[in-house]
Amino acid sequence: MHADPIAASSRSTGAPVRRPPRRELVVGAICLMGVVMVGVAGALIRGTTGVSVAEEHVLVWINGLRNPVLDGIALFLQVVFAPLGAVIITVSVSVAAGLLKSTAAAGIKAAVLIGAPCLVAWLLKVMIARPRPDSGLLPDPLFHIGGATSFPSGHTVFAMALALFLAMEVAHRRIVRVVCVLAIALIVIVALSRLYLGVHYPSDVLASLVLAAAVFFLARAIWILIGFTRRNRFHPGV
Repeated sequence: MHADPIAASSRSTGAPVRRPPRRELVVGAICLMGVVMVGVAGALIRGTTGVSVAEEHVLVWINGLRNPVLDGIALFLQVVFAPLGAVIITVSVSVAAGLLKSTAAAGIKAAVLIGAPCLVAWLLKVMIARPRPDSGLLPDPLFHIGGATSFPSGHTVFAMALALFLAMEVAHRRIVRVVCVLAIALIVIVALSRLYLGVHYPSDVLASLVLAAAVFFLARAIWILIGFTRRNRFHPGV
């Protein structure tokens, strides 16, 4: 039988060495698989014309619901959650998190947890290169974005990552339920706004929700494991 390296290290140093948190290892593995599955799904959808055609009918139906109030909301979210707006919001939240917890690590953690899903989404956009829906098919198009960057939806990914961070890392226990409700509302409204504008297919939006959650919890698990490793190295047995 082989000796347990953790136990051997504990005997040699005279201090107990804790094992890595198993939950984070499992969560990280599951989330990594989720990211890979989203990428594979995107590649398959990209090569299936029938899926896009069926989804275009959904976009045409949604376009028929247009009214001035919904137009204003959708265009507002288009601007605020665009890349520049997302960067400004992420930096602001990161600075606020650092100030509230009086530590730079809290600010860095916020930037990582919110930024990592957006970075992965951007990479998948480039790799999959799914063309945007043809706005010419809509009876009354409100907005147009060209190019092959439909999968996944960056706006939806950012909204999901931001909502998860606020609900899990910032909200006090007394108001966590209220924050969760507001977070869900934000996610749903942003996701639907992308379909309302006709700039993403439904599958883009659904995949974005899964991707954002998977990358968020993967980054969170890695952050916890890195913290565990640092504590175990510099403060063994603590």
